[in-house]
Amino acid sequence: MVLALPQIQSGLSIEDAAVSDVAAVIRFGSLLAVPAVLVADRVGRRPALIFVVVANVVLTATTGAAPSMEAFATLQFLARIFHTATGIVAAVYITEEFPTDHRGWGFGALAILAGVGAGLALFMFGMIEQLPFGWRTLYFLALPALALLPLLLRGLPETQRFLSAQTQSHRSYVSSHLRPILSVATAYPGRFAALAVVILVVAISNVAAGLYGPTYLQSEHDYSPARLSTILLLTGIVGAASALYLGSLSDRFGRRRLAVLLLVASPCAMVGFYEASGMLLPVLLVTFALVGTGADVSLAAMGKELFPTSYRSTVSGFVAMVAATGGVIGLWTHGRLFDLIGDQWTAVSALAALGLLAPFILAFTLPETNRRALEEISPER
Repeated sequence: MVLALPQIQSGLSIEDAAVSDVAAVIRFGSLLAVPAVLVADRVGRRPALIFVVVANVVLTATTGAAPSMEAFATLQFLARIFHTATGIVAAVYITEEFPTDHRGWGFGALAILAGVGAGLALFMFGMIEQLPFGWRTLYFLALPALALLPLLLRGLPETQRFLSAQTQSHRSYVSSHLRPILSVATAYPGRFAALAVVILVVAISNVAAGLYGPTYLQSEHDYSPARLSTILLLTGIVGAASALYLGSLSDRFGRRRLAVLLLVASPCAMVGFYEASGMLLPVLLVTFALVGTGADVSLAAMGKELFPTSYRSTVSGFVAMVAATGGVIGLWTHGRLFDLIGDQWTAVSALAALGLLAPFILAFTLPETNRRALEEISPER
């Protein structure tokens, strides 16, 4: 939706004033990722990941056939549930299977793989005017991912930490489902509250800037789809190439320290981008992507490392729910600021500036996690 927003608006007759509200409805789907992630703490990471991947692909592809704004929003709302769950369970795999000194690198590699998919979408977006179904083809491109299903079924193992946790557990069926939820509130309440506030602030401040970036370049600076695709592809390459480096950097110098620095730089880059023009635009866009990727990698690693194996997926699900709530609040607030100010780009900048609160909260509330075993950081309680 982000890339082809002007084309989708035109094809489905969505007015400018309604865009933030439609996007908020879609973002709300991430809240329902929590049940899918809870299942991963009970039945296993492997079956949960396979299911959410297939559901995400099918719903995304079906979106390409949406006949109206309402159908588009509904299908994307449902796809968002499984898209969010896929990212969470994949990140849990990395947390539980990668060696202590290389988890940051693993999260960087995951970001690169996500960037490969985004790069394909960018390449196809550059040809959107020549594609047989226009913007709809971008959604149909999800279908080839189903070819990977046999590979997942044959080659994806269950994580050893999950298997160990299962063999040590002899609880009743009901208590085994309730315990992860209760543990979130009782075992490490301070950590969870602090992490949730940081994620909420970041989501509120970032969501509108991320959504409207391509539209801003097309509508305010006359970027063609081909030119925009080239710029975003180069930006994505820089972001993906930096992901491994920044992940490794967090392994060496500390997740918290790196996250604080990047969370200070991110809102500054966003505000600068929406207030700049000319050659500064691609420079600030690359900076935005670079610091955003680094902050995401560091926060993702910390969020998984701060909690024990038995409810790590559950916490990740609740964090995703907080992020989705922040996204909904951010988009709704942007819509109201747009109505009040009359300029959607100024509204984006105002929200982005709010993100400067996040690094200060993080610096004074959460412990460092790099170069420490998971059992040392977050023993079972």
